[in-house]
Parts: sequence; C-alpha cells; structure tokens
Amino acid sequence: MNRLSMRRCGLFVRESRCLPHHVICLGDPPHTVVCLYISSSINCVSLTRFDCLTFLLQCSVILRYNIERDVVAGKLEVADIPARWNADMKSLLDIDVPNDTKGCLQDIHWSCLAIGYFPTYLLGSMMAAQLAHYCRKDIPDMDDKIKAGEFDEIRNWLTKHVHSHGKRYKSLDELLLAEIGEELNAKYFLDYLAEKYVPLYKVE
Repeated sequence: MNRLSMRRCGLFVRESRCLPHHVICLGDPPHTVVCLYISSSINCVSLTRFDCLTFLLQCSVILRYNIERDVVAGKLEVADIPARWNADMKSLLDIDVPNDTKGCLQDIHWSCLAIGYFPTYLLGSMMAAQLAHYCRKDIPDMDDKIKAGEFDEIRNWLTKHVHSHGKRYKSLDELLLAEIGEELNAKYFLDYLAEKYVPLYKVE
C-alpha cells in the first residue's frame, strides 16, 4: 500500500459508521489500520448504487446516464427500460437483476423527472479530485491535517476558491478556470482511482 493510502487510513479508523461493515468482513475487533482501510475500499458488487464504493458507483452512474440519454433522444421507449437496464447490468457489472424493484425502479430520480441528474455524481467526483489536487499544492500537509481532524485551512481554501462565489460564474468550467487555472479535467479522478485500486487489486 502506498504512503498516501496509509495516511488516509486514519480517516477510516475514526469512521464509526463503517464499523458494522468491518465486523461482517473481518470479524470482531480489534483490527489493524491496514485491515480497516482495505475493508473500506474493496468494491462489493451490488444491485444498488448505495452499496457500491467509488469505482462501481461511477459505473452505475454511467449505466443510468446511457439509458436516460437514449430515452431523451428517442432511441429507447420507456417500456423497454427494464430490459435495457437488466442487459446493461449484466454486460457492465455482471449482475443478474431479479426484479424491477431492485433494478430500474430503485431510484426516485426518473419518477421525479430529474433527467440528467445522475451525471452530476460523476462530475462531482471528478471536480473533487481536481480540487483536492490543487488544494494539496497550496496545503502540502493536507493529508496529515485530515488525519488529525484539522479542517479549518482546507475549509478556508474551499471557501475562497469555490463556496464564496455562489452563482457568480456561468458554468463549472468557468469557475475552475478562474480559480485553479484549468477547466474540468478527468485526469485527477482517474489518477485517484488508479492510486487507490491498483495496489488493492494488485493490478499489473
């Protein structure tokens, strides 16, 4: 496990809401920091996006976006969504869907006409990774501060570069370009995924 991952372990040790999952996976405490980190990071294949961790969550978002995009474009009938959902779950995640309740009807977004909302989850993850990169440049000991529970300097950085602007900028790209010098860039999120999962899954 790389040094950055080890520094982030401290977050999971104090995350009490994760403990039931750890007990299921690892048995009764005590557990080492490394065991807790690995247990918190392994991607469990799940029918619902709520039970997915970072990587598979993004796959489930892509699945939903592809479906709603085709519906809006007139390429997919609403009545055909269940079959398309089941087929995509199998091809993308190798999951067999037992019924529509655990399939295409599990979310409230489409029934609330929140079309186009799902991609914002992935866009938010991309932006978070990009902001973390630039925040770490200005605050080199950011990971140590997070581990120690010291968030004031990080919050002030976010307030200065993001939160204080409200609706000043017309788009996400305009905000990022003005505040950190580049538009939304998937590179940082892809780097994060590789840094996190390559060591865990021993990807060559």
